[in-house]
Amino acid sequence: MQSVKYSELLRRNLNFRRLWIGQLISELGTWFSFIAEIGTVGLLSGSPFATMAFLISRLLPVLLFAPLAGVLVDRSNRKRILIATDLVRALLALGFLGAGLGAPLWFIIMLSGLMSASSTFFEAAKNASIANMVTREEMLTANVLMFSTRFLQLTLGAALGGVTAVAFGYKTAFIVNSLSFVASAIFIWRIPANIMRRQQEAALDVNETHVAVAEPAPNRFWSDVREGLAYTWATPFVRAIIMVNVGWALGGGMNNLIFSELSKHEFAQGAAGRGDWALAVLTTAAGLGLFIGMFFARRIGLWAAEESRANHLIGWSLLVHGLCFAAGGLWPSLWGMALMVAISRLILGAEFGVQETLLMRVLPDEYRGRVFTTDRALELTTMTISMVVGGSMLTWVNPRTMLVVSGLLSASPGLVWLLAMWRIRFSVPAGAVRESYSQ
Repeated sequence: MQSVKYSELLRRNLNFRRLWIGQLISELGTWFSFIAEIGTVGLLSGSPFATMAFLISRLLPVLLFAPLAGVLVDRSNRKRILIATDLVRALLALGFLGAGLGAPLWFIIMLSGLMSASSTFFEAAKNASIANMVTREEMLTANVLMFSTRFLQLTLGAALGGVTAVAFGYKTAFIVNSLSFVASAIFIWRIPANIMRRQQEAALDVNETHVAVAEPAPNRFWSDVREGLAYTWATPFVRAIIMVNVGWALGGGMNNLIFSELSKHEFAQGAAGRGDWALAVLTTAAGLGLFIGMFFARRIGLWAAEESRANHLIGWSLLVHGLCFAAGGLWPSLWGMALMVAISRLILGAEFGVQETLLMRVLPDEYRGRVFTTDRALELTTMTISMVVGGSMLTWVNPRTMLVVSGLLSASPGLVWLLAMWRIRFSVPAGAVRESYSQ
C-alpha cells in the first residue's frame, strides 16, 4: 500500500490536522483520568467485582448504543455529532469530582457508563469521516497517526496519571480531562461539515462480485440497522475482520482487570500501597508498545502490497503477539512483565494499523458508520463477557495464570486465520491492497 509521509499529510491536509490535534488533546486527558477513575473505585471498594463493574460500565454502553450511533453517523451531520459529544463528555468528566464529596460507588460507575455512551457516537462519527477527509494514498498514514496518537496518549496519560495520583490526588486528573474535551470541540468546530461525508460514491467491489443489498428506507431506524448487518454478513472480508477482532477480545477483554489485580496484590509497595504505580507501568508499557508498533505500520503496509503478504501479516501477527503476552505471566518482575506486554502490543499495533486501513479502503461511505460500530459493539460485547468470566476466575485463580490464559486466547484468531488461509484459500481482496483500485 502506497502512503504519504506524516509531515506531508499534516502540512497539506489542514482539516485532518485539526481533527488530529483535537484527538491528541482529548486522548491525553482520557488516559490521564483513567488511573484516577480506577483508583477512585478502589478507594470506594476494594473488591475485584467493583473494578470489574467499573470496567464493564465502559464497555456495555457501546453494545447498547452502537446501532443508533452507526445509523446516526451514516444519516446525519457528523460534525455536529463530534462537537456535541465532546461537550457532553466535558461535563461528565467534572462529575467524577463528586467522589470527593461523598458520591457513592454506583454514581462513579454510572458516570463511566455515560462517558462511554457519548464516546461511542464520537468514535463512530470520527471513523466514518476520516476516509472522506483524506486521499487513498493518505489513508494508511492518517490511520497510523490517529491510532498512534491514541496509544501515545495512553502511554503519557497513564504515566502522568500515575504520578499525579501519587503526588496530588485524583481531582486534578478529572479537571484536565474535562478541559481536553472542550479543546477538542474547538478544533473540530473549524472543520467544514461537508468534507466529512462523501455525497456520491460507487461502492467498491471487495470480492470481485457484486453484493446485493437493499436500498435504504429513509427514517426507518431498524431497517437501516438490518441493512448494515446484511452488508457486513454478505461481504466475506468485512465479516472475517470483525470475527478476528471478536476472537481477540476473548482474551483482550480481561487485560485491564488482570493488570489491576496484579498491581494491587503483587506489586503494591508497602502495606498501604494501592498499586497505582504498578498499574501505570503496565498500562504505559501497553500504550508504548502500541504507539511504536503503529509507526511500523506504514512501512509494513508498503511490504504488504499484495494479497498473500497481507494475509500472512494478519495471521502471524495475531498469533505471535498473543504468545508474547502470555509469556509476560511467566516473568517474576514487574519490569520483565511490562517488557513482554510492550513487545506484544508493538506487534499488535503494527498489524492493527494495516488491518484498519484495509477495511476502511473497501467500505462504501454509506455503510462505514454501521460497519465500524458493529465491529466495535461485537468486540466490546465479547470483552465484557471475557471480563465477567475473568473477574469470577480471579477469585480463585492467580492473576499471573490469568495473564497467560488471556494471551493464549488473544493468539487464537491468528491461528484460525492461518488455517483458513491454508485450508479454504481465504484471501485479503485485491481492492484492499492494490493501488489501481479506487473509490
